[in-house]
Amino acid sequence: MSSGGQGPMDDAGMGGDGGQGARETERAWRAASPAVSHDVDSTEQLPVYHLPGDGLSMGPSLGNGHCWITTKSRGAVNAVFSSDLGQNIAGALLVRYSGLGCRLDLMGDRVSPNDGGFVQLRAEHPGMLDLHAAYVRHRFPLPGELRVRETVFVPRGTRHVATGERAGDPAAVYLLVEVSNHARESRAVRVYGFAQLRGDTAPDIRARFDPARHALVAANASHPEWTRVFGATVPVSAYETTTNASLVYDVSHMPPLRNQSDTTGGHVLGALQVDLNLAPGEECHLAFVLAFSRHGEAAALADFDASRDAAGARDATIAYYRRAIRPAEVLTPDPAINRGALWAKVNMLRVMADYPTGPAFTNDPSRSSAVVGRDAFWFVYGCDHILPHFSCGLLRAFAVRQEPSGKIIEYYHAVTGQADDYGLNINDNTPLFILAVNHHWRATGHRDCVGACYDSVARAARYIIAQEDERGLVFCTATGEELQGIIGWRNIIPNYRISGAVTEVNAECAAALRAAGHLAENLGRNDDASEFRAAAERLTDAINRHLINPDNGLYYLNIDVDGEPRTDVTSDEVFPVIFRVAPEDVAFRIISNLNVHDFWTEAGLRTTSAESPDYDPAGHWGLLGGVWPGVTWWYGFAAARYDAGGMVRALRASFQHYARAPKLHNTVPGQFSEWFDGESLVNRGMRLSPWEAPRFLWAAIEGVGGVMVRPAPLPPVVSPLLPLEWKWVGLRRLPYHGTELSYFAGRFGTPSPGADATHAELERQAGVSLRFFASGPIAFGQGQAGEIFDEDITDKIQVVNDALRCVAFRRAGELFVCVGNTAERTSVGAVELDGLVEPTHKYQLELYNSERGQWSSADATAGSTLIRVAFVVEAQGFRVLRIRAAG
Repeated sequence: MSSGGQGPMDDAGMGGDGGQGARETERAWRAASPAVSHDVDSTEQLPVYHLPGDGLSMGPSLGNGHCWITTKSRGAVNAVFSSDLGQNIAGALLVRYSGLGCRLDLMGDRVSPNDGGFVQLRAEHPGMLDLHAAYVRHRFPLPGELRVRETVFVPRGTRHVATGERAGDPAAVYLLVEVSNHARESRAVRVYGFAQLRGDTAPDIRARFDPARHALVAANASHPEWTRVFGATVPVSAYETTTNASLVYDVSHMPPLRNQSDTTGGHVLGALQVDLNLAPGEECHLAFVLAFSRHGEAAALADFDASRDAAGARDATIAYYRRAIRPAEVLTPDPAINRGALWAKVNMLRVMADYPTGPAFTNDPSRSSAVVGRDAFWFVYGCDHILPHFSCGLLRAFAVRQEPSGKIIEYYHAVTGQADDYGLNINDNTPLFILAVNHHWRATGHRDCVGACYDSVARAARYIIAQEDERGLVFCTATGEELQGIIGWRNIIPNYRISGAVTEVNAECAAALRAAGHLAENLGRNDDASEFRAAAERLTDAINRHLINPDNGLYYLNIDVDGEPRTDVTSDEVFPVIFRVAPEDVAFRIISNLNVHDFWTEAGLRTTSAESPDYDPAGHWGLLGGVWPGVTWWYGFAAARYDAGGMVRALRASFQHYARAPKLHNTVPGQFSEWFDGESLVNRGMRLSPWEAPRFLWAAIEGVGGVMVRPAPLPPVVSPLLPLEWKWVGLRRLPYHGTELSYFAGRFGTPSPGADATHAELERQAGVSLRFFASGPIAFGQGQAGEIFDEDITDKIQVVNDALRCVAFRRAGELFVCVGNTAERTSVGAVELDGLVEPTHKYQLELYNSERGQWSSADATAGSTLIRVAFVVEAQGFRVLRIRAAG
């Protein structure tokens, strides 16, 4: 327990009602509470959403290498999942408060003796929630002018596990509690920490109290090595294990705990009591910590001991996320896309776990330990841009589990290693594995990884060829349904079959054979390269000969095993476009046909048309009419070459929906949930879907950002396709082949949109060109030009005005500062160049104004006037300032 040393917390609207009643306090809070808002913490440099404390129907999910937690609507822990066991090892973790004096218990005509209990103190109003990259925090007032902040997180970057196969963060959960007294008199407050100690394990929990650690130590009788330690970071006044769950929510009376730990069985509730006496203006800090180990009591106690510095663990976790999301910063005029890229990285980091079989993520954290091939391979597309070593681990995990035939398995169990392929002769996992290896090679230049995986790639490619029928199409012979009869990404539709010659999988196989040819050529396997490229060309030709419906010019869903073509037009039409199998006219037709009202909602693209007889917006896991954000982002990537505005619309729609009335839609702002009802747009899928976020990041970097990764030693070709209303785009710190690249691209000229003019015609008529300024390895697209600088110095510049985004470069004798406006209104701000210019030196200046579409210049400007440079930038426009040493 400690005092903050800086006076009590000052959370606006959090209490201090000066005698007003509870109703007046809540009415004032309601009037003052903002809707969902977002910012980037200036100190921690991490994104955070703010919303009213009753604004969610469920809370965010958080994870590290060894545990995963789900939270309740106001941030309390709902359940604790052990990645090492593959099951929940604890249920809810809650904090409660009592105080304001002893309760008189009136029994008939007499007053019974008081047992020392207090009335429970409930929040005077719902308060505020902070959904931070590293934690969830609930801020609220209690009666008696007390203010509380509860912060829940799991540790990242602390690098401690006492016993286990690998080093990493412990399976631990923190509930930080800060209580401050804003009254004029002292307050006695009793703080209780509660933990449901069983989780989903056997109902045979036994516990004891460890007085030296102020902690309850609990384990299963059937598995005594499965040990939890639930303790406090300050001395506790009392403890108890009980089955009396009403202790948590009995408003009228909260007695002191009994100092007994003899309760056993299934519904064991662990409780700890901390008594505080707060002077006026005093603030106290404490934490409840739950640590778990499957390696016995000694290991669990060691992990708990190493976790007692709650503030240090919080700071290490914040530092971890700050460091881990720095790579691949996406900068556009659309703040929703910028936020989406930030939160995509946060979501990806949360699901990365260190399972007994190795680093991986599962298809449904806290409910499943299945590492699914297609999920892992699409994850690689985004992960290569932030943590490529994790991508490498996923690829190697599937390479070593490849079947002797060359087929890639459907999934393996992250705890036991057990694998399955559902008995299908072919599905999408085999081609997606090849494509992921190729992407990893091109994005990272990781020769060791591609070398370790190449033989598996070659076997997989030849296996694909062996599954072709007499028409040259890859053919699945499955006659079952659901998992045993659907060979693409929608494989869990009940009573449904998509097998035979499936357009989705054939498109992936054609691209995979093409990619295998590229990999073979890069590694000097020329015979393999010729074989695979020829096979890719044959398959592409067969797809466009047999799988295009002559009646509408779109692709069949499939030609079934019975020989009948399925003409359903679904979101699966995007695959021949994404994988460059569709001819240009067919690709354009697909994008146009999906860009209509019966597919589109304000939350993104439906999987099937609302006019289809199969349309079921709420059932079948949303796969026959629900809205899957990842599908929307597939569409966005596919649309980029044909409709840049459609690409932006797709990226924005589903991500923005997470923060649009989250309580109504059962979403969490910043958290990538799985799928929405196609009509109500309510989230009906998992809380945090592991495979949605990487698709967003991939589409933002390689679609919006226009980055085309290439094999080492070639630099990437950067050719963004900006919608007509955009004037600029940027990307910073993109990892590439062991180094980093950054760029800013702006339209130099201002086109006047015409109703019938094409994107290219408008720019040509207006004399507009996209011009790049960059550092690191980069090549520009055809007809584009730019300047290369020695280094990205953006981190040395402070920007005044959060609506402005800056990318700055330096080379000998020259600074180059690019400022883009993300607001839909004119923004006034400044950049601070202190330390980058010498106050006594003279400089030549050039300034480009995107509103005017022209440059202006000034000579012999004193460096002292450049310490802070102000800008007035039109809505979503930009300014470019070149500073050269004079003379």
